[in-house]
Amino acid sequence: MFKRLIISFTILFIFISIYFAYTSITFTSEILDDLETKNAKRLVYIVLDKNSLLDDKALIKLKSILGGEVFLYNKEGEILISTLKKGIPEELKKLTHEEIKQLSTGPIIKKLQLHGMKYRFIIFKANLSPEISTYFGLLLPAITEEKIQRSLITGLIYTSFAGLMFMLVVSWLLSRSITQPLEDLVENTKQIGKGNWSIKIKEKGPPEVKTLARALNEMSKEVRDYQQRLIEAERLSTAAQLVASIAHEIKNPLTSLKLAAEILTELTKDNQILEKRAELVLKETIRLEKILQNMLSRTKKIEIVRKIIDVNQIITEVVEVAKTQFQAKKQKLELKLSNEPLKIAADPEKIKQVLWNLLNNACEATPEKGKITIKTLSQNGNVEIWIEDSGPGIPEEKIKDLFRPFYSTKPNGTGLGLAVSKQIVLFHGGELLLENKEGGGARARIVLPRLKESQDSNDKPS
Repeated sequence: MFKRLIISFTILFIFISIYFAYTSITFTSEILDDLETKNAKRLVYIVLDKNSLLDDKALIKLKSILGGEVFLYNKEGEILISTLKKGIPEELKKLTHEEIKQLSTGPIIKKLQLHGMKYRFIIFKANLSPEISTYFGLLLPAITEEKIQRSLITGLIYTSFAGLMFMLVVSWLLSRSITQPLEDLVENTKQIGKGNWSIKIKEKGPPEVKTLARALNEMSKEVRDYQQRLIEAERLSTAAQLVASIAHEIKNPLTSLKLAAEILTELTKDNQILEKRAELVLKETIRLEKILQNMLSRTKKIEIVRKIIDVNQIITEVVEVAKTQFQAKKQKLELKLSNEPLKIAADPEKIKQVLWNLLNNACEATPEKGKITIKTLSQNGNVEIWIEDSGPGIPEEKIKDLFRPFYSTKPNGTGLGLAVSKQIVLFHGGELLLENKEGGGARARIVLPRLKESQDSNDKPS
C-alpha cells in the first residue's frame, strides 16, 4: 500500500508540476507580449510626434530606441521601407490578407526564429496623418523572455525537487499513521480468519482505525468465548450421553441388588455378624444409587429461566442453608457483600447450584477451624462473586483440568460439579475462574454481566 501511495503521489505531483510550468511560461510570454506591444506603440507615436516626416533618420532613431528592426507597410501589406537592408525573410516582405484583416481589431504578435535567435515580430496599424495610415512592423529580440523562461524553469525544477522531497516525507508519515496500521489490521484479520482467536490487534493509527481494531478485538473475544461455550457444551453433552448409557446398564442390576440386600437384612436378623454384613451391602448399594442419581441430575440439559435477582440476596439464602455444614467442621464463614444491590438477569436456581458446588468444594478443601470468605463487588460493568478458602490451594497444572467432565481430585467425586457450574455460568454470558491466592488458599471467581440501570427500571432481563 505504501508503494502504491508513493507512486500515486509522484504521478500526481509530476502532472501538477508540468501543468504549472506550462501555464507559468504561457502567462509570462503573454504578459511580455502585451508589455512589448504597448511600449513599442508608445515609442513609435513619440517619435512620430517629434518628426513630422517619417524618413530614414526617423526610422534609424526609432531602431536605436527600440533595439530592433523597423518595417513599414502600405495598406495593401507591401513593404515600403525597412531598417533591415539585407536578408529580409520572405514572411516579412508582405502581409497576408488574413493578417491585414486581423489588424483591424488589434496588433499581431508573431514568434520567429532567425539566425539561431528567437525574435518577436509586432505588427500594428498607425495613423501618420488624418488622411494617411500604414502598418508598422517591429522585429525585437526575445532575449528578456528567454532569460525569464530559463529562470522560471530553473526555479520550477528546484521547487519540484523540494516538493517531491516534501511529498516523500508526508507519504512516509501517512504510511506510519494510516497505511501501516491498516496493513497490520489486514494481516491480523487474516490470522483471525484462520482461527487464531487469541491474537490481539494493536489499537494504533487514526481514531477510525483504532475503533475498527477495538471492534475486531471485541468480536474476536466474543467468538472465542462462544467457541469455548460450544466446546464445553459438546463435552458436557458427550458426558451426559455416556452417563445415561452407563446408568441405563447399571440401574436394573442395582435395583435387583438393593432388593436382595433388603431381603437378606430381614433374613439375617438372628445372626448379628451376617446382619451387619447384609446392612453394609444395602448401605453401599444405596450409596451407589445416590451417586448414579446425582450424576444423572448433573448431566441434564441446562435450561435458563432468567429473572432479575440481587446477587447479595441469593448468596445470603444459600449461606443460611449451608452454614450448618461449616459449623460441623468448626469453619468460619465470612461475608463481605457489597453495600449496594448487585442485580443481574439470571436463573436463581442455577446460580444457587453453582454457589452450592463452589461452597462445597471450599468446605472440603479447608481444614477444621479454617476460614471461608464470600465477597461481592462490581467492576468493569460486571458483578463478581469471590469464594476464597484457606486450604492448600490448587496445583497450577491442574486448574484447567478441573473443568473437564469426570475429572476429580476427590476420592468420592464425580468430576461433574465444576464442569456443570462453568457451563451454567457460560450460559449466563459470564465466566468462572479458579486461581490461587497470595499467601495460600484458592479463589473461585464468578463473573456475570451486571444489569444496566435502564433494564432495571423497566424490570426486564438482559
